[in-house]
Amino acid sequence: MNDYSNYDSDVFSCTYEGQTAVICFKSESFIMAMNASKMHELLECLNAIEVDNNIKGLLTLHASEYERVAMTQEFIKSIQDKSGYVQKEMGVTRYGNSVKRLTLAINEFSKPSVVGLHGQVAIDSFGWFLACDYRIASGRLSIEFPALELGVVPAGAVSFFMKRQLGATKTMEILMGGRTILADEAKELCLVSELTDKDQLKASCMAKLEEFYKVPGASTLNLTKQLLRPKTYELEEHFEMSSRLMWNSIIDA
Repeated sequence: MNDYSNYDSDVFSCTYEGQTAVICFKSESFIMAMNASKMHELLECLNAIEVDNNIKGLLTLHASEYERVAMTQEFIKSIQDKSGYVQKEMGVTRYGNSVKRLTLAINEFSKPSVVGLHGQVAIDSFGWFLACDYRIASGRLSIEFPALELGVVPAGAVSFFMKRQLGATKTMEILMGGRTILADEAKELCLVSELTDKDQLKASCMAKLEEFYKVPGASTLNLTKQLLRPKTYELEEHFEMSSRLMWNSIIDA
C-alpha cells in the first residue's frame, strides 16, 4: 500500500495533519470515475486512512473553479455523441460503477468524516458529500445542475440521500427543477450543516472533527450508523436504479 500521508496528483491530494487525514478533491466526480487508476488510488487512500490507528478522522475539501461544471456538461455530451448503444452503455456503466464504489467506501468509513465545500459543485458530485457525517460550506457555495439541460437526470447518491432527508416531494422538486442552490438555501434545507467564511472553512472543519474526537470512536460510529448511514444493500439497490435512469435519459435525449 502506498504512503498517502503526503500525496498529490492532478485529481486529489492527501496530507496527514495531526490526527486528521485531509483529502482535497481537485476534479468533479466524472474525471475520477472515468479514470480507473485514479479511482483505485483514491479508494486505496481511504483504506490506508481507515487502518491507520494514528488517524481519527477524515476532512474532505472541495474547492471548485467555475469552468469545472462546464466540463461536466462536456463529459455527458461526449457519451451522448457516441455512436451506438454499446459505446454509450459502456460510458454510463463505467461512471455508475465507479461512483458507487466511492460512495460505498465513504458510507462504510469507520471514522468521523467532515466535508468543507466552497465554490461551484455539480449535483452528482454533491451526492458523495451527502454520504459524509457533517458538511460545512463557505458563503460562496453553489450547487449546479449541469446535466439537466442536456436531458440527463442527476445520477449517483444525491437522490437517495436527499429523499431520506427532505422527503420524496421536495427532492423531486429540487432535482427536476434544476435551479442553482446557493449557500443560504443549502443551509436552510440542511444539505449543509454550517456556513462560514472561505478563509475559515478548513479551520471550522478541523474544529468540528476535534469535537467528534472527544467521543469514543465506537460510540460515534454507532450513532452515525443509526442516524445517518444507510445499509449497504440499500445504496446498492439505489445505484442499480440510478444507472438505469441515467442510461434511459441519455438514450432518450
